[in-house]
Amino acid sequence: MAVDLRPDAEETQPEGKSRLRKFVVIGIALVAASALLCLGFTPMVFNSVVQSMRDSAENAQQGCGSLGFSVDDNVKIDGLAADQLQNAATVIGVGQKMKVPPRGWVIALATALQESLLHNYTVATDHDSVGLFQQRPSSGWGNAPASPSDTRSPAQRLTDPAYASAKFYEKLLRTPNWNARRVADVAQAVQISAFPEAYARWEGFATLLVNRITKGAANGVVAEQGDPIRCPAPGEVSGAGWTVPALGHVGSGFRTPDRPGHAGVDIIVPRYTVIHAASAGIVVTSKCNASTGNCDVDGSPAVKGCGWYVEIAHTTGLTTRYCHMVERPAVVVGQSVEAGQPLGKVGSSGNSSGPHLHFETRVNGEAVNPIAFMAARGAPLGESQR
Repeated sequence: MAVDLRPDAEETQPEGKSRLRKFVVIGIALVAASALLCLGFTPMVFNSVVQSMRDSAENAQQGCGSLGFSVDDNVKIDGLAADQLQNAATVIGVGQKMKVPPRGWVIALATALQESLLHNYTVATDHDSVGLFQQRPSSGWGNAPASPSDTRSPAQRLTDPAYASAKFYEKLLRTPNWNARRVADVAQAVQISAFPEAYARWEGFATLLVNRITKGAANGVVAEQGDPIRCPAPGEVSGAGWTVPALGHVGSGFRTPDRPGHAGVDIIVPRYTVIHAASAGIVVTSKCNASTGNCDVDGSPAVKGCGWYVEIAHTTGLTTRYCHMVERPAVVVGQSVEAGQPLGKVGSSGNSSGPHLHFETRVNGEAVNPIAFMAARGAPLGESQR
């Protein structure tokens, strides 16, 4: 059986690139924090929302929900007022009625959080922007009546949360491959904002909202638009935006008693098996990391390092790492990748005794157990995939 004997300390990284990676990951959290404060959160409420965002990253809700969910009036989200929670439920409910897959609900909520913090502004706040999504009548939003008898002005229609949500979803569904792309990229394609990257900061909190309101639907998937929600099969992207990087038995586990320095899990699959991005994000590392300086040959337990490997920064401080590729990765630093996109192929470079994928999941730089992490996002690893 292939194993990875590399403790964390044995993975050498050039100081400059390591520092750059940390800046990218930490920067996401800092931008999110500054945005919350600028948008009017008090320090106490800010702390509550940050804790909720942390919970969404570390303890995502289990279960895959159903299209027949009902909103529990007792559901409370720290940091959200009653009108914000009701507007969130409306956005989700419209998506359900339109048979939009749950990934769309997450994207819609992330967008509305960035644009209005889920407050329905009936008076224009920026030029002629109104409503939950801050859509502008001068850009064509709101021109289409909801029905033949709808005589409201475009601005009046856009301040109807249900109408505005429906128009957002209509354009979302016309966006190519929207369910596998980064939230920022998809929201920008729909909204056309001057600050497109700002949408990404809300993905974790939006996922939390969907899961809390629907009892786990953000972890689900639909085979075809409108089908009942179910847990995703390997290779499919969950509503939370995650998929299995490679389908195989999990060999060495996370920080086991005999290997306390093992910061990930080993997925045992044949050489040249394609490795897929577990979620959409930006590549922050793509390089050879071996004490021999050569990753184009099989390594051994005596070699230190990850071999050919890739690291991806996702959102809310989440990163994933993919080690021991057989050849130079198929992606480069700075590249935006979609969930499920090929990153490279399985090999045995670096600290390895046979072909396998060493897979790590990290929250704010700290390694967490990939088994629990992926299961909580609707993309279980190993035997639980079957």
